[in-house]
Parts: sequence; structure tokens; C-alpha cells
Amino acid sequence: MTLLFLACAGSREVIRFEPAKITLDELIENMKLHDSRLDGIMGRMSISIETPTMESSFEADYYFSAPDSFRANIRGLLGTTPGALVNIGDSTAAYFPGQGTLYVAVAEPGIENPVLGLNMEFADLVRALSGIFGVDELDSFVAFEDLRNFYELIYLNDGDFVRAEILPSRWVLGSKQIYNQDGTSLLDISYGGFTEIQGMTRATEITIINPMRNEKVKVEIKKEYIGRELPKGIFELGVPENVAVVYML
Repeated sequence: MTLLFLACAGSREVIRFEPAKITLDELIENMKLHDSRLDGIMGRMSISIETPTMESSFEADYYFSAPDSFRANIRGLLGTTPGALVNIGDSTAAYFPGQGTLYVAVAEPGIENPVLGLNMEFADLVRALSGIFGVDELDSFVAFEDLRNFYELIYLNDGDFVRAEILPSRWVLGSKQIYNQDGTSLLDISYGGFTEIQGMTRATEITIINPMRNEKVKVEIKKEYIGRELPKGIFELGVPENVAVVYML
């Protein structure tokens, strides 16, 4: 497999996104191709979380396999792993050996993220972190416009409006916003610090905001590999048989 390594020696900062003419059909095909290359991702990131009641920051080693399998090993002192979180589809499980507790949750509207303490569905966080556009989300198109510095695409997904800014010539997401039918902002995702290696552009800075709850997640990608075979069984949590299980309902 081709190995890509970002945010390290050999990578190149992306400064310009040159204007480029493209039709809607061509744009969708480019984004499909972009998404198809985002599999077998692993790397390290630093995360900071701000809510009205909490501030937290940590580093994690992460693994992603399309379409929605994700694991984060939260790093402690001297590289130890104080906790691990796995998400597959709409199911999330987190194990903290120091607490002797396994947390299990299935995403439901209005249910807070059981580990990060956020009122965001974990699937939204996984998509944001992976940088996937998500062609499968498109229920119907609302608008498509060439604004020279970016293409604006507005579409419906499960009754919500999604506005995506797609950067020309590189064909990556610059930002993504989700609104409900009355125009209330539900989620705002922005990408920056773009880096290119072997012809692929990736963001190294990601900000995810839940405006309704005044919640913010800021992510900095320290290093990243794409197209590498992931460790076998990486999306399985090995826990003792007698561990306490807490179901987040």
C-alpha cells in the first residue's frame, strides 16, 4: 500500500488553492475519489475541549477505517494509555482500566457523548476528524455556486441543511455547517493548516463547534499515515470478564 506521512519531514504546506472551473457532476466525482482514498488512517492528535462546564485537553493515537470505524487511544504520562475509545457505526464503547469500567452507548438524538461530555453524535466527530465529504449524505441538492475562492454546495440530509465549502484545485473541505429547518446552526466544522504529500491535501487543524451548546473541540494533527494496513483487531476492546459495564442511556 502507498504510505503517506503528514506533518513531518517531507510534507509541504499548502498555501494556495487555485481557482478551477468544474461542474456539479465533476465536483461530486472528485469528492467521491477523495473519500475513497481516506481509508486505513492512523496518526496522533492533540485535542482540547471547551464547554460551559468543562475544559480538557489530551493527546491520542487514532485509527480510522472507512466508513465509520474509529479508535482513539488516549495517551497518558510516558506514553501510557489511560483509556481507549472505539466507535463503529452508531455504537461507541470506551474502556478505562484505572476505573475498571467499560462505557457502552448507542447514538440517539439528544444524548450526550458518553466520554467527551459533548452533545454531539460521535459519528459527526469521526467524519469531521477524517475529513470525509460524505457523498452518501446527499438526499437532494439545494444550491451550487462557484465563488472563485471556494465552491459552495448546499444540500439536504435527513431533513437538515448542510452547507459545504469545497476548496478548488485540491478538492477538499474548507468548512461544513449543519442547520435545521428553521435555520438554527447545529454544527460548524472548519479546516486549516493544510499539508500536501504525494499529491494529497490534508488539514492539520480542525475546529468543531456546537453553537447551541457553546461547545468547541479543537484538534491538531501531529502526524498521520494514510493507506497503511491497520493493526489486526484494532477496533476490538480487550477487557477483563469481570469489568463493570455502564450503559449510557
